[in-house]
Amino acid sequence: MRKDIPQIGMTYQVLNRDGVFNIREIAKEYYAQQTHLDEMEQWTHDRYLKQSSHARALVRSPSANEFKSCSVWSINHYLGLNRHPYVIEKAKEATELYGTGCGTSAMSGGHSQLHKDLQKRFAKVFSKEECILFPTGFTANSGTIAALCKGSETLIIIDRDSHASIIDGCRASGSRFIPFKHNSIQDLENKVKKFSGKHINLLVIVESAYSMEGDIAPLKKIVELKKKYGFLLYVDEAHTFGFYGENGRGLCNQLGIADDVDFIMTTLSKSTASMGGVVATSKEFASFLRWSTAYLFQAAIPAADVAVADACLDLMSSQPEIIESLWDKTHYLRQKLVDLGFDIGKSESPIVPLFVRDSDILKKMEKELYEEGVFTIAIQYPVVKASEVRFRFIVNNSHAIEDIDHLVDILSKLGKKHGLIKGL
Repeated sequence: MRKDIPQIGMTYQVLNRDGVFNIREIAKEYYAQQTHLDEMEQWTHDRYLKQSSHARALVRSPSANEFKSCSVWSINHYLGLNRHPYVIEKAKEATELYGTGCGTSAMSGGHSQLHKDLQKRFAKVFSKEECILFPTGFTANSGTIAALCKGSETLIIIDRDSHASIIDGCRASGSRFIPFKHNSIQDLENKVKKFSGKHINLLVIVESAYSMEGDIAPLKKIVELKKKYGFLLYVDEAHTFGFYGENGRGLCNQLGIADDVDFIMTTLSKSTASMGGVVATSKEFASFLRWSTAYLFQAAIPAADVAVADACLDLMSSQPEIIESLWDKTHYLRQKLVDLGFDIGKSESPIVPLFVRDSDILKKMEKELYEEGVFTIAIQYPVVKASEVRFRFIVNNSHAIEDIDHLVDILSKLGKKHGLIKGL
């Protein structure tokens, strides 16, 4: 095993740097790295839940022989609706009526009336003419971007902290893409001014809230730039849809700028506790996107998952207290951590980061948290900068106040132990 590889995720990069390109050798080194982490009880990425996601669950580590009861802080079911009786009943009804699976893509008969009704509903939710359903949120981003942007005539400008699905879409498009400094309006405008006259098409892509830090994009200011320079604007609302805006319609709705955004995307796997992706746009762009390979050649979302998303939309409209409760718990956790002196960055959403900024301490704390019955994932380099390694605690409405208090008590003890906060 190579001992000069700082993180398993850097194995490919380090081996390529040293002239190793044989994929058999690379795979062998990945396995050696993973085996070592297993033996050290530091391989966390194959931990799994006995009965799927919830605020609390039985969790098993690959190096352990039994499950451990933990509070779970890595799940994006913000509204906690994946076990709601109404949602489960609607999934059962859809399965009985439509069966399991769709068997083919949307364009070759994979969609039912249920799919078409959900498309119309999401178009209204996002104040757009039409909506396209993709099988996953990842392919909604990667497929849409790759379809829209072809060749040197188009330049894509993305936030530096964009999700991997956005970056993959940019790479697949064949168009040039460049990042701007995270949430920096000045840097975005500088790049728009510098490059806009050199390309026929200019597409700016941002996320309304960023998944690794929970901070919010300056969408109103970006829309002002759009009006000034005339670029196309794509906003990923994966981490704001469901709990921002009227009945959870998203941050663009809350800010009153939905009409100014050309493409609004969200995933169905978070607030709506299902599977799939949504892109809402104009009739013309919808027609264009139906010819994307991600739409043409992937099996459609199963009917039960469509029914689940639809049922969650019902609850978001009829029971606003669900959204209010999520925010109450989010504010409660954030304030507790701030009062203790933890560094939680600029988070404003239910994604609450806790910056450790030291990889060795991060790894130790991840294991200690698990031993104390807290399950979350350390966010390490190269996913984030080495100086910005962190934990990420995602609040969802299934968490009880007791779960939050237990988490805070453990973090307080470990934070003092490792010098992240001051002791008594």
